Amino acid sequence: MPKRYPPEFRRKVLDLVASGRRVAQVSADLDISDQTILIWRR
Repeated sequence: MPKRYPPEFRRKVLDLVASGRRVAQVSADLDISDQTILIWRR
């Protein structure tokens, strides 16, 4: 079963990506899958 993340965490991650940080760097820093971030960006 996939891990659930709270909405405020998801918003923080998307804000970091929107500010210009690379998806790969954010995923490594926060220990989450880059695919998860890409799905959230949809």
